Amino acid sequence: MVLRTVRRLLGTALVGVLLVACGDPTASPTEVSVTTPSTTVPSSRVDDGVLRIGVFLPGTGSGARLGQPMIDAIDAAIASINEAGGVLGRPVEQTYVDEATAVGFDPMIQAGVDAIIGPASSRVALTSLSEALTSGVLVCSPSATAAALDEFPDQGLFFRTVGSDTLQMSALARTAARTGSGSVAVVHLDDPYGRGLLEAFRTAVDNRSTLSIADEVPFAADDQDLLDEADTAVATGAGIIVLLGDADDGGRMLEALDRAIRAGDGTDTARFVIVNDSLRDASDVIADLSDTTRTRLIGVAPRAIVPSVEQPPGFFATNAHDCAVMIALAAAQAGSDQPSAIAAQMASVSSGGRICSGFTECISLMAEGLQIDYSGLSGGVDLSATGDLSRAWFREFRFDDDGREYVVNPSGFETP
Repeated sequence: MVLRTVRRLLGTALVGVLLVACGDPTASPTEVSVTTPSTTVPSSRVDDGVLRIGVFLPGTGSGARLGQPMIDAIDAAIASINEAGGVLGRPVEQTYVDEATAVGFDPMIQAGVDAIIGPASSRVALTSLSEALTSGVLVCSPSATAAALDEFPDQGLFFRTVGSDTLQMSALARTAARTGSGSVAVVHLDDPYGRGLLEAFRTAVDNRSTLSIADEVPFAADDQDLLDEADTAVATGAGIIVLLGDADDGGRMLEALDRAIRAGDGTDTARFVIVNDSLRDASDVIADLSDTTRTRLIGVAPRAIVPSVEQPPGFFATNAHDCAVMIALAAAQAGSDQPSAIAAQMASVSSGGRICSGFTECISLMAEGLQIDYSGLSGGVDLSATGDLSRAWFREFRFDDDGREYVVNPSGFETP
């Protein structure tokens, strides 16, 4: 989930999510300058027995519509943790810095936080994450999905409670397979963002015996006429065209594909077009598509709202809540508020033990000497060795005549 050196960011929220910092905060940047840690040894943080959590999310500007519900969810989670006795026998302390106005994590670091929940934006994560990591601070993002963060040199201190774009490609392949049309033509933006999605999609297709890629068709962001590339994709005769791009250039390609499909020989009426979540923002283009194309257009996006959970409300609010609870549980299990000690327990509290669904329940099991498996409000939060979810929830969406998206399966599906 606005990508061009600060370009279009891949959006992963559902309907109504606004853009932040020139793009959806969950976005996956195309050509963002990635700042990596300047040292392989994070600075040591003081272990003083007080867990201090910093909240770095947008609370003002256009991003507040996405950020404020996440902030409220963290506030409620920390209040609940403190009502249950806090962590290490003391209340959890909280500091807030507005992601929309701050430049990097330095205010949080200077405040002495042990862990940061945020940022919302993949772009901010890629450009500022090293600042926190070299200071030895743990970071948990509830909504930054960029595939570039999968292998970020985070020294074991970065975690996500949202599925990455890599898992989104696995979900997209699942959707493609369920159409029953096994041959796929992949049209992708020819830049680091698009090529990264393509590589992840290839891997996902390799894991599905019912799918095969008939052709891969790259297109350039600066190409004003995309009809040749669209004709190439349609001419493959594949029953599925997968379009991987952003709302801007991807929207132009979607328009070209529609023209190519309409110019076909009539066999294209059964063709599916499946898009990644950024294309949901190309509503003006989608509204002008032919009925044939629009009715067979399917999108895939991370599940941002869990239908069975009324509180906390808001996009990715449950993911933000889960960051707070997991940090607290990991600190309790570590017996320390030292960030590296907390980080070493994050995966442990997320899987492999007795399932529990709240801080009070989980901490009680830990007091009995039991291994826990925290099942969060956002769903299962089993963390891999890289700090990312090993499985994640996604939804399919389609579009009405006005180009507005609507969710096909509110409960969503888990992948891989």
